Amino acid sequence: MITPGSTPRGEPSPGDPGDGAAPGRGRAGDPEVTGGPETTGGPAAWLSGDLDLEHPPRLSGRRIAAAFASLLLVLALLGWGLPLVTGAGWAQIGRRFAEMPIWSVPLMVVLGAVALALESATVRTAFRGSRYRDAVQGHAASQAVGMAVPGGSMIGTVLLGYLMRRSGLCMQAIITGVIAASLVDMALTSAGIPLLGLVAYALTPLVGPEAPDLPGGLWAALAAVAGGLVTLGLAALLMRRSVLASVVAQISQVLPVADPEAILRQRDALVALLRTRAAGLIGPTVLARAVQWLALLVAIRTLGIEVPLLVTLAIFALGRVLALVPLTPGGTGIAETVGAAALVALGTAGDAAATAMLLLAVATFVVPCLAGGVAAAMAMTRAPARRR
Repeated sequence: MITPGSTPRGEPSPGDPGDGAAPGRGRAGDPEVTGGPETTGGPAAWLSGDLDLEHPPRLSGRRIAAAFASLLLVLALLGWGLPLVTGAGWAQIGRRFAEMPIWSVPLMVVLGAVALALESATVRTAFRGSRYRDAVQGHAASQAVGMAVPGGSMIGTVLLGYLMRRSGLCMQAIITGVIAASLVDMALTSAGIPLLGLVAYALTPLVGPEAPDLPGGLWAALAAVAGGLVTLGLAALLMRRSVLASVVAQISQVLPVADPEAILRQRDALVALLRTRAAGLIGPTVLARAVQWLALLVAIRTLGIEVPLLVTLAIFALGRVLALVPLTPGGTGIAETVGAAALVALGTAGDAAATAMLLLAVATFVVPCLAGGVAAAMAMTRAPARRR
């Protein structure tokens, strides 16, 4: 498996003689030596004709209708499902909210903003040559679309690319950044965090008489880890230059490929980024997930719930796994309902469990959505930057 900071044995490093780069281009991945899509034969030439980043993505009427339907589903899950699994009515939940310290919601807003800022640092690193302000605006807007629109992840990605293009970034830097940031998120969300949850679940007997019964959590985490590892393994295999070259050659016999060598140069730029900026890509996202776990811990403690730290890690991992369920955008409503059910299974009062998960949603859902709307509006009203 290719790991950041290493090059597969027998494979030339990006930019070394024999790596397929054109003479005089410099090392792959350096934004100074590559142009935008207008540069004939550039590393992004194979994709620039099919990817429109010069105009913002548009939401069709069907997408808008699906977004409203998804919102209704989220409200149904929270309005009906949450009281059902916790056995607490909304009157009880409302009283719990009123009894919380006045600083509870503002603290959740701060933690949600910190997590968003840390994730934006990863985006800033992935999109070489970008400014942090542009990374914050692009990531926030993209995340908000992914959470608000069913199947909005792809639309959010295109929106991120459009905003980065609008900020003046070249196509190669955008494509490389999207792939790099996606790989980091996949590694952590689909494999790292579920694996951490499994370890925490296995160790919980050390802090209590027996492991807590988290409904479906064990199998969900196992499935997520298995799927994540398989996907990462295939991605690592495909990033080997020899393997990718063979795949491109096979595809070229069936489908027309404008510039097969440009695909390999794009791969070289991606591997160069992963090798040289691994800490900047992984570190901020890991810290962002730690802040979100801290938000869960604060929400639990604010409601007076006594749960061992290892158990909170398992519940947090379960919530992140369920966020992958495509029933609602970002798993909103599902994660809160199942998280509350897990707390009730651990002996927590139903109204406290429901209120804790709703308080957590302020940091994980409300803040990203509101920040994304503001960021998109600010980015659209700012004049486009000169293309670099």
